[in-house]
Amino acid sequence: MNIKDLDKSLRELSPSEIKLKKLLKNKKDKAKIEECFSNEILKDYWVINNSKLMKNSEDISIHKHDRFIEFKKHSHDYLEMMFVYSGSIKQIIEDTDVEIKKGEILLMDMNVEHSIKEAQENDIAINVLIKEEFFNWIFMNQIADNDLISNFIVKALYNKNKFRQFLCFETSKNKRVWDFMINILIEYYENKNGMETAIRSYIVLIFNELLRCYNEYLPSSVINKVESNIYVEIVKYIDKNYNDLNLKDLANYFSYSTDYMGKLIKKVTGNTLTELQKKIKLDKVKYLLKNSDFSIEEIIRKVGYSNLSYFYKQFKEDVGMTPDKYRKNSITLNI
Repeated sequence: MNIKDLDKSLRELSPSEIKLKKLLKNKKDKAKIEECFSNEILKDYWVINNSKLMKNSEDISIHKHDRFIEFKKHSHDYLEMMFVYSGSIKQIIEDTDVEIKKGEILLMDMNVEHSIKEAQENDIAINVLIKEEFFNWIFMNQIADNDLISNFIVKALYNKNKFRQFLCFETSKNKRVWDFMINILIEYYENKNGMETAIRSYIVLIFNELLRCYNEYLPSSVINKVESNIYVEIVKYIDKNYNDLNLKDLANYFSYSTDYMGKLIKKVTGNTLTELQKKIKLDKVKYLLKNSDFSIEEIIRKVGYSNLSYFYKQFKEDVGMTPDKYRKNSITLNI
């Protein structure tokens, strides 16, 4: 199959589109539309079940989005990756208007409530249905060199205890993502031996590409969350290991190069590793001066300073007074 053949196949009415169009003609049959997708038709919304669209043996499945029908408020019991091949798809997701355009990708958590406006003839999208097992396999085993960002995606998309989430990647200008998705579709329509293995591999490559250049594709509000998450993880680790830590060890722990780790720390914290270590040490000294009866010498030793004159110089530069005076002022002011 070549690109021209693929385009023709995608633009033709699928069997499900033919069935839905027939049901739409008859008002009595309209109620049966939801039954095509769901075992759980509730009062206010309905749930699209993977058992209606996927085989028990499948952990991923490819479906062309059904055009010419509006999907009222519903959710899925699987994760979904939507790729827009042509036109655009307009949705309301958790009360937010979202339009996914040609070449863009939407990742959606399970149980996210959303509605989809009727797609017209040129609005062609591909839904990749992903069960929990495959999603976990990708992030836990296949994309180990992006730990921090991967963890953010996992938490954002698959944290039942906090909030339901969706992420829109503006990848319309990324030729690699486009080519990976086209290869997935060709594999799917040709249905040759090894199709499932090939599709799984291309999906891993897509996720890897999304994470590799996430700051180019995600909205600034989401990037801020990513960088906030990175900040928390880095500072937490430095706070625990500040005494025996150097940039190389930190880079190894987070699976980054030393050069990239240095730039990342500066970007998300505004400080170098040395400056962060200094700040953490001084903050611990201040806390102990205010909240303990340890002598100044004991505090200095506990925090990890070995050179007393160097410590006194740093403390005075930071606070503007000696540790002894800082403690007395803290007691006097009760701060």
